Amino acid sequence: MKPDDALLARLDPDIAPRVLRLVEAETTPSHLLEPAQVRAAFLRARQPLRRPPVPLDIEDVGITVDGAPLALRLYRPRRPRPPALLYLHGGAFTNGDLDSHDATCCLLAMEAGVMVASVDYRVLPGHPFPAAFNDTVGALRWLHEQAEALGADPARLAVGGDSSGANLALAAALETRGRIPLRAMWLAYPIIGIDFETPSYRENANAPLLTRARCRRILRDYLGREPGPGDSRVAPLLAPDFTGLPPAVAVAAELDPLRSDAEILADRLRAAGAACELVRAAGMPHGFLRWVADSAASRRIAVRSAQALAALLD
Repeated sequence: MKPDDALLARLDPDIAPRVLRLVEAETTPSHLLEPAQVRAAFLRARQPLRRPPVPLDIEDVGITVDGAPLALRLYRPRRPRPPALLYLHGGAFTNGDLDSHDATCCLLAMEAGVMVASVDYRVLPGHPFPAAFNDTVGALRWLHEQAEALGADPARLAVGGDSSGANLALAAALETRGRIPLRAMWLAYPIIGIDFETPSYRENANAPLLTRARCRRILRDYLGREPGPGDSRVAPLLAPDFTGLPPAVAVAAELDPLRSDAEILADRLRAAGAACELVRAAGMPHGFLRWVADSAASRRIAVRSAQALAALLD
């Protein structure tokens, strides 16, 4: 099923041609595909990383979590003792890797002045829940313990991600609340709830790049069954109490089924006493940050969100 024409017509002109190319290339709706098929399609489409010169020191490192190796990529701005941000990439708990979100991590490191530690966490189909969650919590503990040795400021630690990565970031913040002091969160178009009748799920049910049916499938594939009220590690909005979480920046894309998840998150954080700046991305679909390196519109919104993160960490 093709996206609603009315939604396609509302796309930002800078993004529209890119989105339409992806829409026209789709043969089978992704909610009908098994995780192995989704992952295989991602791997076939991968391109070699092409990074323009950036004023960062970038290094791939390996750590151990629960006795297993885990790869991270560090993006260090050339400034003394920057804050540190643990970054979890999006991709429906199935796609994505260190290279797929390299441009986003570079932008955050440069524009927010943070050392970014991007995590190559385990994904579907080979690693069902709680593998990605455990990797995230383990990486956050490692960064907390090693920030000083890495040249970062351990008193200014943040966690963030986009889409499923934002889910993992928020779930880890809830899991380590009271044990790892976080100063901020950066969460872009997060998939964090199981209420599929929110305003944006209804308005954008057949949106370009992500549909309501696909969101249902993502969470079901991640957990291995339909998530329910007790599954807050899978759907963090189910957590009964947000008290003690740090302030956040939440990015909400207008033409995204998940827009309301970001809005609800902002309301929940504020009600719990934490500030949350909601960065609204007019005319944007889910996943628009994938074009941050070559779309002026995408970059403009990303820079605004990075500056908001920097203010929280200042």
